[in-house]
Amino acid sequence: MAKKPVALDGLLNTTSRPTDTGIPQRGAGQGAAQDKKPKREGEKQLTLALDGDTYKRLRMHAAETDQTHQAILEVALAEYLKRTKA
Repeated sequence: MAKKPVALDGLLNTTSRPTDTGIPQRGAGQGAAQDKKPKREGEKQLTLALDGDTYKRLRMHAAETDQTHQAILEVALAEYLKRTKA
C-alpha cells in the first residue's frame, strides 16, 4: 500500500508577525544588527576553556571593575607576551 504524501502547507504562517509575549528575543529590534561592533582590522576569534574557579574569578573581577572579559584577557595576554618577550 502506497503511503499518502505528507502535506506541510499551513504549518507556517508567513503573513503575520509573532505574538508579542513581552520577552525580548535575540536579534529582535530595529538596530540589533547595526549595534554590533565592527571587527577590528585583522581581528581573529579564539575559544578559551577555563576551570570553574578561574572563570568565576574573571567574572567577579569584570563586574567589580566594569570591564569585559575580552578587555581583561587582552591586557593580561599582552602583558604576558611582553614579559616573556614572545
